[in-house]
Amino acid sequence: MANGRDIVIGIDQGTTNTKVVAIDRQGRVLAQADRPIASASPQLGWVEQDPNAMLANLVACVREVLAKLDRAPTQVAGLGIANQTETLVIWDRHSGEPVLPAMVWKCRRGDEEIAPLRRDETVAALRARTGLDLDPTFTAAKLKWVFVNRPEIGARLASGDCLFGTVDCWLIWKLTGGATYATEPGNASRTMLLDIAGAAWDPELAALFGLKLARMPELRHSADDFGSTRPEFFGGPVPTTAAMGDQQAALFGHGCFDPLQLKVTYGTGAFLWVNAGADPAVKVTGGLIRTIAWSLDRPTYALEGFVMYAGAILDWLATRLGIEGGGAGIVREAQNVGTSDGVILVPAFQGLAAPWWRPEVRAGLIGMTEATSRAHLCHAGLDALCYQIRAVLDGVRRSTGQAIGAVRVDGGPTRSDYLMQMQADILQQPLSASAFDSMTPYGVALMAGLGAGLWSGVDELRPLVKPSKQVLPDAAAGARWDRGYEEWLAASEALLALYRDKRSKA
Repeated sequence: MANGRDIVIGIDQGTTNTKVVAIDRQGRVLAQADRPIASASPQLGWVEQDPNAMLANLVACVREVLAKLDRAPTQVAGLGIANQTETLVIWDRHSGEPVLPAMVWKCRRGDEEIAPLRRDETVAALRARTGLDLDPTFTAAKLKWVFVNRPEIGARLASGDCLFGTVDCWLIWKLTGGATYATEPGNASRTMLLDIAGAAWDPELAALFGLKLARMPELRHSADDFGSTRPEFFGGPVPTTAAMGDQQAALFGHGCFDPLQLKVTYGTGAFLWVNAGADPAVKVTGGLIRTIAWSLDRPTYALEGFVMYAGAILDWLATRLGIEGGGAGIVREAQNVGTSDGVILVPAFQGLAAPWWRPEVRAGLIGMTEATSRAHLCHAGLDALCYQIRAVLDGVRRSTGQAIGAVRVDGGPTRSDYLMQMQADILQQPLSASAFDSMTPYGVALMAGLGAGLWSGVDELRPLVKPSKQVLPDAAAGARWDRGYEEWLAASEALLALYRDKRSKA
């Protein structure tokens, strides 16, 4: 650029790590840094983090990246923040200090407090207006818990003495020295306080949850001017030009700019997101939720399907079976036999998420004989991981009624050629993987470049996000996997029926 600012920085403030990347105008990753962040669970179902630790990690990682590149802040065109969505931060407006630990998205506080809202008509109205199912994952439920259980903080939110926000909002407020109190529609759509059709805060939703909030964060576009960072953080001001949710940023980083383009991120769980275009009234079936992906000149919507246990299946098997090497060890064992030999695992260790959303169901392992080996159990784990993704993708197919193209993939499990060939065969869809597997910071770096004017629009980004590897499905293998998938679905339905009966007799 003419002003010498020729790099952009993307930040992923996630649940387990802070990751930062710097990229250039050609989309090349120049440097990266990461640091772990701790969580605490002081009570059953509670998950907390220190908001100041998030900020400290972010600052340290950005400084490390700049040092690796021997670059000054004046050479950074823009900085983008992506974050774990739904997590709630509340802070004192005057001191800037948090008044509570951050209530992480996994925290179940609020479940009891929102129970009176679990009426069919209310749940349906919330889903129509917000795209979301009534669940304590979302920020409104956590705020409800605060108003009921910490009324002194609720009173300060009502008076404007305290502010609340998602993680992006908190970090931007701190980095700008309190000059910017803002978020963007993708993050806001995960609070359950946003009317997603109009991409605007809805006072009726706040009233439904009994929330008296003096101030709401200003809504800006995902690529926008969020203010400049204070000089003390990085040795000089840096323009903050983007904010996104973490999964939204991964979708963007994969280049899913057009309707029906989708990605799967494999981690502890798995997140399947599909670009649903500009229509907020997109049909939703198959246990998917409707949300906002990002906003440039207008919102782009997305469908999301969440699988609770993906990589976590492999970790569980490695621990229980004493297999070294974690997930890689599980794949090696499975590859030695090439089949589960009829063993079926339904990994409902903490319930089933999409497409069923049955939190009370528990896991099942069936089909074993005296000849069953631990390698067969390992293969059943791989089968279950891949079958769950197919169940969610089938929901996408039903919702859209259209053919789906290549599935973009990222995350640790994608490093296994064997597992990815299984996944392609089971889905009967080609898979596309990027050479860089941290797509969240990469995606928000691209968005920051748009906000900074490094690129003029998404068409300039298309050549930068081409996949480095493609896995093609084998049609003959797909027919064999179809039979296994139908058996796995039948086992899942049997478990669902079992726990439905238990629930009705309770």
